[in-house]
Amino acid sequence: MATNANVWVWVGLTWTERVRLVLLNYGDRLTDVSIFGWRVDENGALTQTFDPSLLDEYRAKWPHLRFWLAFRNDGYASIFSALLASSTARTKLIADLGDVLTQYPWLHGIDIDLEQGGAASNAVPAEALFKQVADLAHGRGKKVSAALPALTATGSVGGEDWVRYKQLGELMDHVSVMSYDFAWSGSAPGPVSPGFWLEEVYAWATSQITPSKISMGLPLYAYFWSIHDYPETWGATRRGISGTYYSAWQYFTGARPWSDSGSHHAIGWVAYRDSSSQSLWGFLDVYDWKEPDMWEDSAGVVAGVFANRDYVVRYGLPAGVPQWSVADNSVRDSFIEYQMNAAPVIASNGDVVSPKKGYTFTTEMIQREPIAATIIDDYATSTQQLNAVYTQPTGAWAFQQVTSSYKQYRGAGTLRYANDFGKQSLYALARFQFATGGRFAINSQGITADLDNNGLLRLMRGTTVLKSMNVGAQRVGAAAQAGRCVLALRVRDGSARVYFSNAETNTPLRLEASTTPPGGPTEYVSTGTVWIDHCYLGDGIWYQPREAIEVEINGQKQVMGRIPRTGVTWDSQNRFRTNADVEERTTREAIISQDWIYEHWKDVPIITGVNTPVRVRPLDHDLWLGRVHVMDRDGSSIVYFTDATTINHWRGRAMNEYGLAGIALWQLSQEDVRMYETFEGGELPAHTKRLDE
Repeated sequence: MATNANVWVWVGLTWTERVRLVLLNYGDRLTDVSIFGWRVDENGALTQTFDPSLLDEYRAKWPHLRFWLAFRNDGYASIFSALLASSTARTKLIADLGDVLTQYPWLHGIDIDLEQGGAASNAVPAEALFKQVADLAHGRGKKVSAALPALTATGSVGGEDWVRYKQLGELMDHVSVMSYDFAWSGSAPGPVSPGFWLEEVYAWATSQITPSKISMGLPLYAYFWSIHDYPETWGATRRGISGTYYSAWQYFTGARPWSDSGSHHAIGWVAYRDSSSQSLWGFLDVYDWKEPDMWEDSAGVVAGVFANRDYVVRYGLPAGVPQWSVADNSVRDSFIEYQMNAAPVIASNGDVVSPKKGYTFTTEMIQREPIAATIIDDYATSTQQLNAVYTQPTGAWAFQQVTSSYKQYRGAGTLRYANDFGKQSLYALARFQFATGGRFAINSQGITADLDNNGLLRLMRGTTVLKSMNVGAQRVGAAAQAGRCVLALRVRDGSARVYFSNAETNTPLRLEASTTPPGGPTEYVSTGTVWIDHCYLGDGIWYQPREAIEVEINGQKQVMGRIPRTGVTWDSQNRFRTNADVEERTTREAIISQDWIYEHWKDVPIITGVNTPVRVRPLDHDLWLGRVHVMDRDGSSIVYFTDATTINHWRGRAMNEYGLAGIALWQLSQEDVRMYETFEGGELPAHTKRLDE
């Protein structure tokens, strides 16, 4: 391993005995200390929140350390917006920063921590602000650094669209990429810095910024997500809370029970190492669990992996039988059966124990928004499919096998469904990309949803424009799968609605109008060349939910995940329709996320130590089922936490694989202090005294 990696840390947000002990005992393992000591407000004024003189002892002991002035907006978008909008606020900020540099001449430079900068349209003014700070620092003979959100080539997890690595990297002497909190207290449980994401982030960052300017941001902390019940039952809005490495260590070694209320035994639990992130993880007070593909028996489902997570899914039928009818996507004989055994365990005091009050059965799942009941679901399947489903009255369309697993229909002109639907209400969707400039439209019943590559979106009846808006220019001529967009049209008797997005996972309503469809074919029309990889045709009134399962244990059944709705009618094939001509979203209060959620069956009929079949029936198609668990009904968690091995692994990769300056650690007082021994490049000592001993 490289031994000359920079180790950047922040201090000042907290000031504890542990922070002081680390600075005193391990200062020789650090290179840069950014003082999180100043907050900027909407007027550009700095407020000091930490006294830098508290660091004098460590400055004297470790003269090699570089100390930085870090100013922050604490994630308030309003402050960032005010700085961008007001030259007076920017002038005040620069003046106050200058005063701090004068007061503390030993500071090495300025560290910018401004977050929640918003849209891509803010990129240029944000860069101008960063340049003002850089000019101040450089004019004083100082350096300038910035803590930047983690980006991949497709953007940031948190929507920080203002960030352009290349432009900011040219202004800065150093950047710390905040590549943590991919999973956080308000998200589904998972690695805080998953390996696949770090690889994407630093492949992109090093293509935009000189690698030797970059420090890889790594988390020192833990997250605990409670997974035994819904957060509102204990007065919370999120499942997760943050903690330290040593808090996780205490729980997993059985030094502390899950709760100090007396409701739990003190039990040591197994911790695993995530192969992707190299972080530790494990369950507290979970007595049995299975990965989704660890079934005893199954029918009608398939297993898959996405972002290093296993799932099981029942896919919907690609078409109705007979063709052009609405498909029957009810559950029929599909099922997954697991063998669960909530075995007793040995508590820290040696007693053989089980939960004091019983068990909860918890499932992970990813729900999806309801979709128009399927008539044709075509992922550009084949030449045979192209010729069987569509007619080509004008232009020319051809099937293209792009890769071994990815396909497209490519062409221009009209691609028409080969059926006369009469006055049937329909929903038609296409996911496509502009190979050349032009317009792409969906026609159905004489109504048109029309998009040009400059972003003009129109809803039309014949040649009359009913509604229009601009959704932003679309990429033209990109490689296959890059710059795709999704356009959809729903036509009912008396109404028309247009949907648009750049991802099919969420395609919101953009335009709507009350109108009487005059009639006509259902088709896709392009004035230039487009590449289509998904065509979907569904019923315009009936929806298929994608949210629920039924679980059977010891003769008892429970539906899990079904979302309450009002103003709907269900049919015998697990479809529903709205009773009025409204959007489906108006029938429910629940927001369907694209993240893993947890559903619970409390007081489940499971007996300790008895092998118990658990049968899961996927009531809806396209619902992803994750892990299944049997746990203490009164409290259990999944925990992800960082230890010395995690940091050492990524420190080595930062230096040797990506050529980075080093690592940036957030934040002191939360870490496994054994990691400092690894910074010397040696093996982890067998007996390293912890700071809490």
